[in-house]
Amino acid sequence: MVRIVITGDNHLNLYNQKLGSRLNERRDRIGQAWWKTIEYAVENKADIYINTGDLFDQLSPRNPPRARVVEAFKTLKDHGIEAYIAAGNHEAPANERDGASPHAILAEAGLAKVFESYTDFKQFKQTVDGVEVSIAGMSYNRNLAPKEDPLESKTIPAGADLNIAVLHYSIEEIAPPIWEEPVIKVESIKRNPQIQIYAMGHIHGYISTKINDSHIIYPGHTEHYDFGEWEQETGFVAIDYDGEAEIKYIPVESQPMRQLKIHTSHTQHDKITESIKTEVAKASNSDGLLQLVLEGEIPFRKYTEIDFTQINQLGASQNFYFELIDRIKPTGEGLTFTPSEGLNPRKRLEEIALEAVNKSKGDDQKLWQQAMNYAMEYYIKERDQ
Repeated sequence: MVRIVITGDNHLNLYNQKLGSRLNERRDRIGQAWWKTIEYAVENKADIYINTGDLFDQLSPRNPPRARVVEAFKTLKDHGIEAYIAAGNHEAPANERDGASPHAILAEAGLAKVFESYTDFKQFKQTVDGVEVSIAGMSYNRNLAPKEDPLESKTIPAGADLNIAVLHYSIEEIAPPIWEEPVIKVESIKRNPQIQIYAMGHIHGYISTKINDSHIIYPGHTEHYDFGEWEQETGFVAIDYDGEAEIKYIPVESQPMRQLKIHTSHTQHDKITESIKTEVAKASNSDGLLQLVLEGEIPFRKYTEIDFTQINQLGASQNFYFELIDRIKPTGEGLTFTPSEGLNPRKRLEEIALEAVNKSKGDDQKLWQQAMNYAMEYYIKERDQ
């Protein structure tokens, strides 16, 4: 039997300037989640360890995560586990001037087989318990055009009892691209039926499916990358192969993360700040990351009553990390305005617009009202960029 551990999209050395002083702690948590894949491989006597790319979040990570990775892959080697790794889109060089991927040190130290080329497959073979295994891989090519197929006209090397391909791309229909980027066509998978297992990276959610007789495996991420992923599971994949592939998803406990969306229609407008704070308090976790997204429309006067400072202070005090995204669209409907000292630009714009509305009548007043709404909407949009 051949036991294989597959992971990817770990994003060590994550860079997020919003985290400020908590960045190093967040990086430690991301590293701890990834280290679970190493522990599992050792404790369960894996034969092969595959990383499908984006082990690092950057092409040139800092020295501490590099040292941690060397330590991890040395641990695998010391336990007789062969390691293989491809470069993902975050860490693959675009040209020779960018140098090699950060995995090159693993190859130089003899700790892993690295698929350094992003244009051609490299093949390695090993025999496990009488089973010959072929592992062919290719790193992410940052020079490909959107929708271009990296497998077009390519035949993936095989010729063993078990043939595995390691890639870091989306696959149409199964794992569609999130933005305009290269994508593997289903037809290209069908053209390579000699591959029993496609170990894939790039998509952060776990996917296990088949195209004809080929298993398509996206192990997903070991830690949430951003708030858009907060509801996804985190983990990796273990496969036992004994003529057939038994695929098992191994969950990994990640740092708590949540996105809280509050629509203005679900708030008490007469106590809007307290209403929002109540929901923030319910969703908070002292060890977690919380993103509050405020949406909807409310009159300008009610909007100005929201105490964003209080909300931010509460969120920051009750969570590891807190951020507030304001997408509320204030409206000028039914407002009167009393000038006062120390107005901010938004209020000054409101004052001028309301004066024009109040001086006009009939259809002209409707036009001025509409113009005011457009102007304020544009201001809010520019302010948030």
